[in-house]
Parts: sequence; C-alpha cells; structure tokens
Amino acid sequence: MELLQPKLRFIEFKNQWIKTKLGALGVFKGGGTPATNKANYWKGNTPWISSSDILENDIFNINITRYISNEAIEESAAKLVPLNSVLFVSRVGIGKLAVSNLNLCTSQDFANLTPKKDNSWFIAYYFLSKNKLLHQFAQGTSIKGFTTGDLKSIPINLPSIPEQQKIASFLTDVDDKITKLTKKKDLLEQYKKGIMQKIFSQELRFKDDNGNAFPKWEVKKLGDLGSTLNGLTGKTKENFGSGKPYIQYKQIFDSSKINIDNCGLVDVTSTDNQTKVQYGDVFFTTSSETPNEIGTASVLLDSVGEMYLNSFCFGFRVNQSILYPSFSQFLFRSNDFRKKMIPLAQGSTRYNISKSSFLKLKVYLPSIEEQTKIANFLSDIDIKIEALNTKIENSKAFKKGLLQQMFV
Repeated sequence: MELLQPKLRFIEFKNQWIKTKLGALGVFKGGGTPATNKANYWKGNTPWISSSDILENDIFNINITRYISNEAIEESAAKLVPLNSVLFVSRVGIGKLAVSNLNLCTSQDFANLTPKKDNSWFIAYYFLSKNKLLHQFAQGTSIKGFTTGDLKSIPINLPSIPEQQKIASFLTDVDDKITKLTKKKDLLEQYKKGIMQKIFSQELRFKDDNGNAFPKWEVKKLGDLGSTLNGLTGKTKENFGSGKPYIQYKQIFDSSKINIDNCGLVDVTSTDNQTKVQYGDVFFTTSSETPNEIGTASVLLDSVGEMYLNSFCFGFRVNQSILYPSFSQFLFRSNDFRKKMIPLAQGSTRYNISKSSFLKLKVYLPSIEEQTKIANFLSDIDIKIEALNTKIENSKAFKKGLLQQMFV
C-alpha cells in the first residue's frame, strides 16, 4: 500500500493522507460571457474575469477590470461563483488558477470549485505543487482544454482539515512576503524612473562637496565623445559554443550594465581581425523588431581580458575624461536620450540603425564631477533594487522547495 506522507511535515501531524477525487470536494460551476452588444449587461457591480486576468503561478492576484449586472447573470451563461472558490482555467491558459477573494463571475474558459469543507488555498497550492497535472487532462488540437467532468476525475491527496489549514497558512505567509518585496521593488523602480527624469531634464541638480553648484551642462555631439566599434565579423554558427567570451544581444537588452557571467563563447584565432571590448565601452543594439527597442544601451563596467561583441550590436568607445563610464549606463537609457534614438530606426518588418546617424546625435552633459555624483546616487538605488530582487528570487526558490516537499 502506498504510504501517503509528505517529505516535509509539521511535527504535530501524524495521520496518513487520503487519496480521493477532486469531484468529491464540493460544487463545480463553469462560466460564460454575457453578450457584448448589450450595454446594460456590462453596467453592474459583479466582477467578471477572463483567463487573461489570472497570472501564471500566482493564486493571489486576480486582475478585475470588468463588471456585469444582475440582469446579465440571470439572462446569460454567466454564473455567480462564491468567495473562496478555486478558479481553474480550463482552456486558453491551462495551468493557471486562483482563489477568489470575493463573489465573482468568470468566462467560459474556467471550471470553478467551491469546496464543502476542504481548504481552498490548500487545494490551489496542491495544484501549483503538481505543476503540469492539469495539462495531462487537456484534449483538443488547435485549442486544448478540459471539461468540468475531466476536472472532477483528477486525483488529489488530502491531509486532515487542520493540517490543510496550517500548510495553506504557512505558504500564504511566504507568498505575502514575496508580494510585499515585489511591491517594494516596484515602488523603488518607479522612484528611480521619476528621479532620472528630473536629473536629465536638469530639474534636479547636484552640488559639490562644499555645497557649491556645478557648472552648466554642455551640449556635446556623440561623434566628439568617442568612436564606434564593430561586433564580430565572418563567424558562422560552428564558431560558437567554445572559445573566448563574447557579449550577447540579450545581455545588452536586459540590463544597463553588462553582466559578464552571462557571456557566450566564440572561437577566435590569432589571425582573426576582431575588435576586443574593454572597460567603459557602451554597446547598442543595431537591429530590433520594433522601433522602441532600437539602440538599447548597456555599458561594460568590469575590467576584462579578451572579450568580444556579438555581430548584431555595435560598440561606442568613449573618452572617459569627458564621459564617466558609470554615468553612461544612465545617460543612454534616459527618456531624453531614448526620444532621440528611436527616430533613427529604419525599416518595416525589421528595424536597423545607422552608426553615422548615431554619431550626429547631441546630448547634454554635466561636468565629470557631477556625472560621478549622479552615477553614484543612481547606482546606490540600483544596488537596493538588486538586493530586493535577490530576496524575491530566494523567497520564490524557498517556496518552490516547499511545494515539492509539503505535498504528496
């Protein structure tokens, strides 16, 4: 006989878990979409959600933006789903689920369970722990899905109600911590965005260590600040995967500062005429699918040995006595600069940028001393954001481990 006990368990609980079917746990309801051409259906107080309003791996947050009337519930396929029901997305996003924190209605892309006595949060976490369990019951060709009958047939292993409640409460606390850290990170990112806008519009100015104002910012043409560098040339796919490190497109696109731990490898021989990158070089994406992504910048702030740049980007080697490298990562990602860069995008299905046009762009630059002050200030914010991000990722990893060990 299979022993139904989790690897990780609260010490006060000893009884074996019971295997049953989800259909035995409560009442199931589907959903429906009221006619969109009847305006009175969409002028009510009852929340109505579709599958896109549920986030992956997030049973807490339901994005409510639409409301329907009592008339819509009475005359359409929409059904009122009670508070504390488990909302299963049955098609177009299978695997997503949430627990309702109020009475609401769902689209037809849901199969919803209102438990008789079992803990809704425990049930939701159980399915998070099983990851792809719901996908196993999906059927269809172009659009896969499962029915309420399929959902009822799914096996589930249950401890006693008190143990369910304790597991759910513990995991809810972990999720609450993740939510608070994420909100704190989002607020800090918004603050950074706002403060950068004030700095680069010169609404906010810094002072020197003696409290004196720095000189006025000066207009500089990029061509007077440095020169462009080419990425790798003459390489085929067989040349990649081993050899010397090179900076990949995604590294530039993902962050204003190059993370050298994420470099790819390329075979470069002693006879190759390839340009090596160095500390202080700024890299720009040459090609993109949309104009808004063209010329995304990232700066190399590590001293490196032999390292190269991918062929879909170009480098900009600056005169560091005029442009402080740490300031570059903020200057070239500022709204002011992006507004100048985006119009340079050329193309229809794929957009490219001309290096000669890039070098003609003009920027406002403060003195090197004020650049240093600005860079240090914004870097401190980045350090705090990264620390919060680390805490969030560690908490998510902790939660993942709990989900793997606290359920049978």
